[in-house]
Amino acid sequence: MNSSSFNAEEHKKMLQSYFNGQGFQRWASIYGNDKLSTVRSTVRQGHAVMMDKAFEWLQKTGLKKGAFVLDAGCGTGLFSIRLAKSGYRVKSADIAAQMVNKTKEDAEKAGVAGNIEFEVNSIESVSGSYDAVVCFDVLIHYPAEGFAQAFSNLSSLTKGPMIFTYAPYNNILAFQHWIGGFFPKKERRTTIQMIRDEEMQRVLGKLGLTVVSRQKISFGFYHTMLMHVERR
Repeated sequence: MNSSSFNAEEHKKMLQSYFNGQGFQRWASIYGNDKLSTVRSTVRQGHAVMMDKAFEWLQKTGLKKGAFVLDAGCGTGLFSIRLAKSGYRVKSADIAAQMVNKTKEDAEKAGVAGNIEFEVNSIESVSGSYDAVVCFDVLIHYPAEGFAQAFSNLSSLTKGPMIFTYAPYNNILAFQHWIGGFFPKKERRTTIQMIRDEEMQRVLGKLGLTVVSRQKISFGFYHTMLMHVERR
């Protein structure tokens, strides 16, 4: 899918369909405690390392307890619940109702649902004003044009830190995803849309954002770039 053929509404429908169906089962299993294959285990491990580092960065920003944080594309709510347990107010938004329902269910079990607002919405459409925005393993599903649109919306929602992941383009990663296409369907990940460095820099420059921290996280078939950006 290239930028000239990108259709925002069709893309949204595709993501909603996937993450309310097969995607929910797949990622709920990875984010949960189910026994996993070797391939999926590396994704779980990489994701856990990424979240630990992201939380560390967020705390280093000096964000005060009670601050309002948007978890855009919250998935099953692992990071949202972690934030709420640490005293932050949270909005957990996801394009898939199943993901939001799972987040709410687990937040209630953890006793922190009162600190979280739950919303079914896409990262392109979510609105509000927040002290910080986080968005993990969501932008990887957007090709360059869709990435720019979604990222622009998220960055407009805060004057504070924005911590997110995206898939940086590199030949080795492209080759691994090509190889991954030969795995049985039940072991495959969703299509990853890699963003070239020059496109990332163009988007950041246009929005007046500067990079505070960046770190590659790689575990087996889990590869992502974690970034912390703020207004200049």
